[in-house]
Amino acid sequence: MERDGHTEHVLIDVESGSWATLYEEDGRWIVRQDGPNALWDAAEQQLGRWHAAGTPALEEFTVSVTPQGQTINW
Repeated sequence: MERDGHTEHVLIDVESGSWATLYEEDGRWIVRQDGPNALWDAAEQQLGRWHAAGTPALEEFTVSVTPQGQTINW
């Protein structure tokens, strides 16, 4: 999405009403988030897990989504 002269990336959890937006400015990322779930914090946590696992290729892990939640397995 274009906003104020930059491209803003948006994450939305429709069920909870949570959202996060991020954009790059002067070499750093600016993040805003709101709602009952901190979506960007959760994304960073999963990114940390991916790095800790040695940054496996897409073919090396699975993402499972069920009504009870989401899991990532290496």
